Amino acid sequence: MFSEDVTRLHQRVSALKHFQKKHYPQMTEENDNGEWEIGLRQWDEMNRAYLKIIENYAPESPDEALIDDMLYVIARDSECSHLFPALLQHPDWFEVLCRHSITTARYNARWQFAEQLENYDGKSEIKELLFRLIDSGDEYTERMALQSMCKHFPKQAEAYAIKFWNRNIYDQDEYQKIMALYALQKIRSPLLKEYIAKAHETEYRYLKGWADRYASETQLPKGETFYSGQNPV
Repeated sequence: MFSEDVTRLHQRVSALKHFQKKHYPQMTEENDNGEWEIGLRQWDEMNRAYLKIIENYAPESPDEALIDDMLYVIARDSECSHLFPALLQHPDWFEVLCRHSITTARYNARWQFAEQLENYDGKSEIKELLFRLIDSGDEYTERMALQSMCKHFPKQAEAYAIKFWNRNIYDQDEYQKIMALYALQKIRSPLLKEYIAKAHETEYRYLKGWADRYASETQLPKGETFYSGQNPV
């Protein structure tokens, strides 16, 4: 049965690839916003074939072709990420696919794993992949990795937030700084007030808006302190 379901998934993936090549030849992993396929019969059938595998089988030495098909399915679900709740309920599959997302050409799968690691509560060392994802060279992947790092590695998140703020290597520098400010706020860093002030020294309108929002939230309840630097993991 497993081999039959793997074959069925591959057929469904091939059908959607054929549809995309015919009707949306301009789409690539980098510029695909994930909207064109939502609701297509081929997309729904492919998703069902994927879910059947993760819900009914353990990932015992899956071959590269199956892994690539599964990462393709996840990448094509990037607009709504509705497959991840099911994947998180099967941490064995989550861990296998997350490891392979590091080197996959499926950019839209990689950033989703960086984002969804925030919701992973297992005991596996898989969370440490955040340190590779945050230096992946993909701007959005790195942003999502910093967001997840706030939960699992807050001390390191503070250092990466400062790095994001200062490096200015991407066209989306404003969004890098917004995520840096988010991270400092999320971990209740004592550096937050300093970087709220720095935000107002920039020309970035949205960054200033977030700075104003966080400034209004820096009045802590009596007895509560900012992040202490202790890693809870």
